[in-house]
Parts: sequence; structure tokens; C-alpha cells
Amino acid sequence: MPSKHRAIDPPNIPSSETMNQGIPDNQLYELESYKNVHLSNCQLQGTKGVDFQYAYFDNVKAINTYFKKLTLQDVRIDKSDFANTEWEEGSINRVEFIDCRLLGFQGIKSRFKNVIFKGCQGQLSQFNFSKFDNCIFDNCILEDSTFIESSLINVRFINCQMTNVILADAKFKNTDFRGSNIEGLQTNINQLKGAILDLFQAAYILQRYANVIVKAVDEETTDKDFENRE
Repeated sequence: MPSKHRAIDPPNIPSSETMNQGIPDNQLYELESYKNVHLSNCQLQGTKGVDFQYAYFDNVKAINTYFKKLTLQDVRIDKSDFANTEWEEGSINRVEFIDCRLLGFQGIKSRFKNVIFKGCQGQLSQFNFSKFDNCIFDNCILEDSTFIESSLINVRFINCQMTNVILADAKFKNTDFRGSNIEGLQTNINQLKGAILDLFQAAYILQRYANVIVKAVDEETTDKDFENRE
């Protein structure tokens, strides 16, 4: 029986005609709330406790910055750059990241709910100690990224590049990796309960972590198969 995934609740964003264009002085202020805003072609500096609701980011840059307790709700983010930016203890709900640059991005101790990452470059990203609930990574590059001690509930990785991804001590529930490249995946085979793998991924995990030889029924076994095996 195929796995059942809840539908992602999309961001509830008003029409652009009703949005405020930009923010005063292009400056974010600590603990400030920004609603119904359209940010385009601007640079943002990190701060603490900023709250965005009903917002659209287009070609926004926040590189090498630090946000503490950032809240994003009902936000669409297009072609924006958050390389080497850290979001600590963030709350991200009903948000779409489309074609964004997340190289070295850190979403630490954060919660991602109803979030879609589509076509994003997320090499070396870190999502350690974070909670994902009902999220999708679609055609993303996640090479060398880490999800250490993260919780992944109803999460799908669709056609993602996940080589050398670290999932140490992560918890899974209906977490679907099928179709993604997981070569070099670092995890504990005893902690994969709740993960969904395709046949090729399952064979790879068995060979890598359980020292099991996986072959087709009509494929011969040779002495070489047992070399360097205990």
C-alpha cells in the first residue's frame, strides 16, 4: 500500500496590489512585526524576534547574517539568497522557498511546518535539532547537509541530491526518500524506523551498514563478494 501524505497547506498570501512595497529604511528592527509586505531586490541584516506574516520575498539577500527566533508565516520566497545565514529557534509555517540559494544555511533548533523547498541549492546546509512536520524538498541539492537529531514527520525528498547527508540520531515518521540519491548517507540502520526507501536505496543501506550482499536471483556470487567482509 503506498504511503499517504497530508497535503501541504500553501501560504495564504494577499494579492500584490494590497501589499506594502518594502519596509522603512530597508532596516529590520528587533521584535518588530511586518505584515502584508513585498520585499524585492534588497539586502537584509539579521536581528532578533522578527515576525513576517503574509509576505512575498523576491530576490532578497540575507547573506552571512544571524536571525534569532525568526517567525515566517504565510510567506513565499523566490530566487533569494540565504547563504551562510543562521536561523536559530525559528518558526516557519506555510512557507515556500522557490529556487533559493541555501548554501551553508543553518536552520538550527527551528520548526518547519507546511514548508516546501523547491529547486533550492542547499549544499552544506544544517538543520540540526530541528522539527519538520509536513514538508517537501523537491529537486533540491542537499549534498553534505546535516539533519543531526532532527525530527522528520511526513517529509518527502523528491529527486534530491543527498550524497553524504548526515542523519545521525534523526527520528522518522512517514519520511519518504524514494527517488533521491542517498549515496554516502550517514545514519544508524537501527534508527531508520519510519523511513520509506525504494528498492535500490534499501539494497544500498543493507550493503553499507549491515554488510549484506544484495544480488538478483540469477546473479552469481563470487569469492570477490566476500573479500574484506567478516
